[in-house]
Amino acid sequence: MRSVFLPLALLGMTPLAAQTDRAALATQLQPLVEAGNAEAGYHLGMMRLLGIGGKKDVASAFALFKAAAEAGDPLATYKLGDFYARGENGIVEADPALALQWEMVAAEAGYALAQHDVAKMLFDSGDLDTALEWLTRSAAQGHSDALRALASLHNSDAIPKDGARTYAYYKLYLRRIAAPTQKQQDFLEQFSETMTPQDRKRGDKIVADWKTEQTPITKRAQAGLRAAEALVAALAVAQAPEPPVESSPAVPK
Repeated sequence: MRSVFLPLALLGMTPLAAQTDRAALATQLQPLVEAGNAEAGYHLGMMRLLGIGGKKDVASAFALFKAAAEAGDPLATYKLGDFYARGENGIVEADPALALQWEMVAAEAGYALAQHDVAKMLFDSGDLDTALEWLTRSAAQGHSDALRALASLHNSDAIPKDGARTYAYYKLYLRRIAAPTQKQQDFLEQFSETMTPQDRKRGDKIVADWKTEQTPITKRAQAGLRAAEALVAALAVAQAPEPPVESSPAVPK
């Protein structure tokens, strides 16, 4: 049942002017990292990992994520766990136990992607009940892959089949993705035709009542470089010297 979970990868090209600005951002983050700011370490690690604002350097990114994770940044703990989950040639060997340990920290901090990935690891290890719990938490934040996985699980033999939930979660999944394919839309229509009126009514109610709320850590992850810029700006304001207070001239007697 590994196919119910989908990998997530985000890559992008940036104009030269934006790269120049991002090189400046990397320079601004460096002293914050040296001062022990864990969030800055995560942001600079992401920039090194993706080659943003400078040359791509996976080994440097790993070192930054490791230091930031050990200092308590939850997004860095996710990236460190991801390194151990994938294994990076010449940098770190794959270690599923360490991957789960570090990604669990991020999941417990509320990061939707970590919750999805933790669910996958637990599912693969046979802990279906806990996996379903984490998958549901991720879906509650609107994570599209979690919604798709829930739809697949409720239509599988891994747990008791539930047509209403399969229909509802798949419909919510299609609403979350940018451009559903005709094949995906056809599947939902054909599946709905096999449902009993009671299941269709229950599925429609799940969809109608569905509300999502992202945690602050998920929002920070999705903000990307905007979060790094905000961090630099906030610390610059906090560290700015107070303006001198001008004394009032003495009032003549």
